[in-house]
Amino acid sequence: MSPQPNMTDYAATRAAFQLEKPERFNFARDVIDRWAGQDPDKLAIWWVDDAGREHKRSFAQIATASCKLANALTNLGIGRGDVVCVILGRQLQWWEIFTACLRMGTIVAPGTTQLTAKDLQYRINTAKAACVITDAANAPKVEAIQDQCPCLKAALIVDSERTGWTGYAAAVAAASDRFATADTGADEAAIVYFTSGTVGFPKMTVHTHASYPLGHQVTGRFWLDLTPDDLHWNISDTGWAKAAWSSYFGPWICGAAVFVHHTDRFEPVKTLELLQHYPVTTMCGAPTIFRMLVLQDLSGYRFATLRPFAGPGARCG
Repeated sequence: MSPQPNMTDYAATRAAFQLEKPERFNFARDVIDRWAGQDPDKLAIWWVDDAGREHKRSFAQIATASCKLANALTNLGIGRGDVVCVILGRQLQWWEIFTACLRMGTIVAPGTTQLTAKDLQYRINTAKAACVITDAANAPKVEAIQDQCPCLKAALIVDSERTGWTGYAAAVAAASDRFATADTGADEAAIVYFTSGTVGFPKMTVHTHASYPLGHQVTGRFWLDLTPDDLHWNISDTGWAKAAWSSYFGPWICGAAVFVHHTDRFEPVKTLELLQHYPVTTMCGAPTIFRMLVLQDLSGYRFATLRPFAGPGARCG
């Protein structure tokens, strides 16, 4: 049975809807831990990659992993109010890191893997980042500018061991899974994104603990039409704010699971095969992606579970 839509009467929904802003809010505690407490087995992520590997994580597992990472970062001298720069693709660790940073009250600064060493130097120094977390493909960029970034206290690498870096897996494995979540204020800084810099240098955009996550109730419930029974696929680079909207806050505040395809390229045929094979119910992507999909021969595909599509500036059922 397909989930029921969140809105059948626009006027009535609009009249009844209101957003409440609490004085204290922490997404890790008030959303992720809440779903984990209601059902320890409730699916949060269904992750696959091009090598055929597949992992599922429940909200309880994400909560535990984030607590362990929070302790690991604390052991490295990273604390509340520090900025953590995250340069990763769609590795599973991205969701753990985002959650750990929110839980700690550190400020997460995601960046795309397309950034150059010069781009990273500018962002790290402008944000005064105390920590950078990345992978083997991007570590050389950080090493090239590390001496010019005196604010950096720690550097973690997620997929290998490397001289001068703290191994993510080993640090997390050695850490406790008990962590006292920061009781963050509604207006306390939580996330830093940089603008694309089309005019002058990129500018920092700071988002707070309450307004940004809670505002994405609208994204999850009414734009993406998500329910706790959905499996949502957002095709977006994790370095862009779109990932926060549709791969993190929007789905998880609704209790929906996110489907993640970890790849370094978009291939329309592979995407169609995944849509047919996995029980994805909703999908979001840039208009260019949908253009590439409809140019394929769709006659041989069946998408038994798929309901609406959504994209920036457009939505279709």
